[in-house]
Amino acid sequence: MTSANKKGALLFIGGLVLGGLVTNNHWSSAGNIAEQELSGIKEKLALSQEQWVNAQEKMVALETVLSEQDSQAATGLALRQKNEKQIETLQSTIAEITAQSTQMTERNLALEEQGDLQRDAIAKLTSRLKNTDVLYAERYRLARAVSDLNEQILKVSHKSETSQKACDEFKKGNSWNWVSEKDCSDFNEYRQQSNKLMNEFDDTSAELDKVKRELSAFGNLPYPAPLNDIKLPSEERDTTP
Repeated sequence: MTSANKKGALLFIGGLVLGGLVTNNHWSSAGNIAEQELSGIKEKLALSQEQWVNAQEKMVALETVLSEQDSQAATGLALRQKNEKQIETLQSTIAEITAQSTQMTERNLALEEQGDLQRDAIAKLTSRLKNTDVLYAERYRLARAVSDLNEQILKVSHKSETSQKACDEFKKGNSWNWVSEKDCSDFNEYRQQSNKLMNEFDDTSAELDKVKRELSAFGNLPYPAPLNDIKLPSEERDTTP
């Protein structure tokens, strides 16, 4: 091999070696860049996966919160409806109690009024009962007095008539009977007695009539009605036999 060929061969071999080194450096540099990019991509992918997991967790938590809120809202609505129903029931109960209270007040007033009427009637009956014996005794006394006065009037009237005839005969002066001025005095006295007895008879008869009216009123005085017969306000009377 000539010197030139050797030189050429050495140059060729040197070029190959140099080229190999350059190529090796190039691919080594490219590999490093790719690994760096892949590492960056992996880091970004890991970060993205972490963010995705966080987002999923937040979404699940939010869905849980929304579900709880919906459940609470449903429970609150049901509770509100229940409370509204209870309020309506209470209002109805209050209205019923108020109506019953008003009815009982009216019944109580009616009972008090009927009680006053009964107490008044009982007081009148008691007064009448206390005076019954007195009234009957008074009627008996007055009736006897009227009868006695009537008898006395008849007797005095008879004497008055007799005295009047004698007095008239005395005044004529031609009577054969034993007549005198005393007959005229007796006539005047009997007439005065008769008038007095007649006045007393009229007064006693008036008192007797008054007592009779009182006794008649006592018999017509109504008795107090039993409470069972008193119809109270808003009370249905049971007429079933």
